[in-house]
Amino acid sequence: MILCASKIAMVARNNIRYYIKNFLYLLTPTIYKWLCHSWHGSCLLVHTFSRLGFNMHTKRTVFCGFMIIALAGCGALPASGPYSNKIAEFTSVAAVETPKQKLENPSFRYALVDIRKPVLEHLAAFTPLWDNVNWPRTTTPETIKVQPGDVISITIYEARSGGLFIPTEAGVRPGNFVTLPPQTVDKTGYVTVPYVGLVRATGRSTVEIGNAISQGLKERAVEPQVVVSYIQRNGAEVSVLGDVNEAKRFSLGFEGDKILDAIAQAQGPSVPGYEAFVTLQRAGNEYTVPFDQLLSEPDKNIYLRPNDTIYVYKEPKSYMMYGAVEQQGNYSFGKRQLMLSEALAKASGMRDGQADPSEIYVYRHEKRERIQTFADFTHYSQDLMASDIPVVYRLNLRDPDGFFMAQKFEVNDDDLIYIANAESVEFTKFLNIVSATANTTESVDRTYFHSGLK
Repeated sequence: MILCASKIAMVARNNIRYYIKNFLYLLTPTIYKWLCHSWHGSCLLVHTFSRLGFNMHTKRTVFCGFMIIALAGCGALPASGPYSNKIAEFTSVAAVETPKQKLENPSFRYALVDIRKPVLEHLAAFTPLWDNVNWPRTTTPETIKVQPGDVISITIYEARSGGLFIPTEAGVRPGNFVTLPPQTVDKTGYVTVPYVGLVRATGRSTVEIGNAISQGLKERAVEPQVVVSYIQRNGAEVSVLGDVNEAKRFSLGFEGDKILDAIAQAQGPSVPGYEAFVTLQRAGNEYTVPFDQLLSEPDKNIYLRPNDTIYVYKEPKSYMMYGAVEQQGNYSFGKRQLMLSEALAKASGMRDGQADPSEIYVYRHEKRERIQTFADFTHYSQDLMASDIPVVYRLNLRDPDGFFMAQKFEVNDDDLIYIANAESVEFTKFLNIVSATANTTESVDRTYFHSGLK
């Protein structure tokens, strides 16, 4: 009889444990959320259990369990980044479906923008490649001037024989002129002409030099006219260096050479054009522009001046990938234009058992004029009026059109892409902590209390 009653009690106790276990599994998500948002909630539960009529062993077990749960509520759960609710909570400007939503809190943090069709259309229409307000705006080629090191030829014509250079008894000849030996412009910038002396050549065109020589000879020669021409140009040169196929220095053409002409003289870039940048060094100043922009914006392809230096270098565009993806890290674009769908594919996609496809975030700094269509900044702090504003774009791949949006959203250089964990993953972490706590307390109970130690 006693044995039978003991079995009945054991079965009843097991059934009660089963129902309590299932009840707790149903109730635990709500308790978990409450604990995660309130430290006082954990303390209240511990205090309540301490007032109940449990023995000291049970109180210690419950206290240890809820202390660990409270730690989980304080953010002690492992994670690779912020939770999705925190990203939305700390935004100062929200552009979620509605284009001009205002929040009551005026403090500046960042703007949150949902990736939708109007956003994509606006971003596609407003995509400046590079903002260099100091880029030179030379639109016409400069007249080539003689420089030190140039070798020039001087030919003097007279109206008839019997003059300074053409004697009367000269006889039959093709013309009344004389060609002086070639002269190299010295470092002081002068050449020597008989009966004229030193003539300044540097900084003058060949026509200006000829006129100066004619003026010096008009009192001696018979109606002199002078023609000056180049034999060898060594002065009006530019250099092309860096990641080009043939670095070289060459003289500018009389019709004028532009930046792309000079790069073509060097056999073009030795790196992909979408990874190349071009720096122009002129008169102690430097100007930099992407190589692609020289092709797409003709006004950037300016005429060169003597002694300009062009430096071509490689700077690949890259982005960072964090969160619930198969391979976190820093990735190069590998092409001229990269879309968000391709960026996710480069990281081998999202982790199927961890990622929340409705919470994909792209962090970047945007120009204020580019995003002011999505939100009204007039009621926010002065910091938010700055030219560069932190923006978080959010993509929801649970929507049927989410992948179409990902195919149209262009990734920028230095973007940070983050995929948040699903809520079920955080709940699983919580259950693992509860399970580990229960196993630990049970082990302590068996070791300490059932061994007879008090």
